[in-house]
Amino acid sequence: MASFSKKEVFPKISSIIDNALFTNQTISRDEIVELVVLIHKDMVEKASAGYKNSDLFNVAGNMVDWFSADITKKSNVAIPWIGKYVRTNRLINKRKITVYSLSIDIAQDEEIKNADELYFREGAVKQVLINAYERNAKAREMCIKIHGLTCVCCGFDFKKAYGDIGYGFIHIHHIKPISEIGCGYIVNPEKDLCPVCPNCHAMIHRKSPPFTVEEIKDIVSLSQTLLTQVDAKC
Repeated sequence: MASFSKKEVFPKISSIIDNALFTNQTISRDEIVELVVLIHKDMVEKASAGYKNSDLFNVAGNMVDWFSADITKKSNVAIPWIGKYVRTNRLINKRKITVYSLSIDIAQDEEIKNADELYFREGAVKQVLINAYERNAKAREMCIKIHGLTCVCCGFDFKKAYGDIGYGFIHIHHIKPISEIGCGYIVNPEKDLCPVCPNCHAMIHRKSPPFTVEEIKDIVSLSQTLLTQVDAKC
């Protein structure tokens, strides 16, 4: 019996997987566990009270394993994610680790009927045998085309910092988390999406509901101001 609310935890795990699969083809079970602890530490600490082994990574690991198990069992609470991900076992550091990727059906772009409009349908619910969210790569591409590849919160540019290997790398933040959307909505890449670096993205999700982009920008700005003042005194 899980010592946490699956209805609370599962959407957060799915959101972590979705954000990772925006920039990578796969994400491993251990990487998901690390991000659950990093982004939702308060939630994991609260759940740890019901475990003999209260280590946060152990508790988060149980959450991720429950998520996977419920998808396999096709339980009612896992309906939004059944068929969304392909889960395969890979040998990583001599351990069998579950690796997640988007299923082919989900990864395919939805046909855009009105190509002249700056709107895409993202999070559309498909009824095959299950409900699954549809992600749209074109929305990400348009967001980057509009906003660029610089983090809107702190101004970090991976190309400037790392050269050619950093070009094109950025996280895309949904101002309204995709995991909270239960039916199709029309997303405007200019207003609803923005590029953020992984650090700022993690900070945005340090609480629930997440910090706004403006709140994180203010925090970064204040921190930079204080550092400048300290440097001036030295």
